[in-house]
Amino acid sequence: MHHLREFLAVPAGRGHRTPAVRVAAGLLIPLIVLLLLDRPDLTMCAIFGSLTGVFGRSEPHWRRLRHQAQSGALMCLTVVLGVAMSMAGRSDWEIVAAATLIAGCISVAADYLRVRPAGPFTYIFAFTATSAVPFTGSLAEAALTVAGSVLTALVLGIAGRVHARRHTPVLPRPPSQPADWGRILQHSGRYVAAVAAAGSLAVALGTGHSYWAMLAACAPLAAADAANARVRAGHFILGTYAGVLLSALLLQPGWTPVQLAVLLTLLQFAGEVYVIRHYALAMVFLTPVALLMTGFISEQPVWELTLDRALEATIGAVVAVAVVLLTTPKNRSGATGTQPVNVLRR
Repeated sequence: MHHLREFLAVPAGRGHRTPAVRVAAGLLIPLIVLLLLDRPDLTMCAIFGSLTGVFGRSEPHWRRLRHQAQSGALMCLTVVLGVAMSMAGRSDWEIVAAATLIAGCISVAADYLRVRPAGPFTYIFAFTATSAVPFTGSLAEAALTVAGSVLTALVLGIAGRVHARRHTPVLPRPPSQPADWGRILQHSGRYVAAVAAAGSLAVALGTGHSYWAMLAACAPLAAADAANARVRAGHFILGTYAGVLLSALLLQPGWTPVQLAVLLTLLQFAGEVYVIRHYALAMVFLTPVALLMTGFISEQPVWELTLDRALEATIGAVVAVAVVLLTTPKNRSGATGTQPVNVLRR
């Protein structure tokens, strides 16, 4: 009953709309530029670069700039690697292996840098999606596109400082504490195990979009303990199921590129408004973004796409919870209770 009441409660949205506007603007501006240049093939690179805006959303301006710059560099790297895998025509098994390695490395880097949202979820999304979709441009064009989108997000993230109504002083950087490498490596190991298992299971089942299972496996792992991981997995699955139904309504032919860009922007805005307040509601809006972003370059069967998304979200979330339960030591009362580093509360 406690979890049910908590699930049904939606906190007030005050303080969440401004960061959501920044992220939405950082998505719309690069998309419009690419459409004006008649380069819809580069839109996925721009979309992932714009996700740099989700990092450090609640931090002071200069600290946000530092963390977004660090996250943007990691985002550029993962997108370029994903595009390179796509151009090389790598197999599904090779993509699973590469995603597993990237998940472990990015987890270590993100935990060490203490960026929020924590963990490799966003980067794995960028790598696996770009590696799974055929790319017809050049690697240099992809790199310039994602870098330009990252730069747009950085400018929007710091713009409020220039026009602030109150000239607040720059806050000093909090004293750094030595990195707990034991916990950092343990957390990284969880991501490695979950991504490898979920991706392998999805490829073996032949669902056709195995990268969604790897993405779903990352979502619950940043929860504080085994109980929170189960709750977050439940939010992810239920929100994805509802998002799949919304996607089925939206995945219809007839969208012009400009209309699609505006639709993605509105969905991203709604997702960012709810992502801290209610994760399941956020997934209702963010799931169509993941499914619609390929609409600039191709059309896919609606029901096949949406059912695959629901199935692989379930696979990944269940695998993640299993990994957390198997790797969380029990206390004397028999309950799991250790906390990995960096709780993901965006």
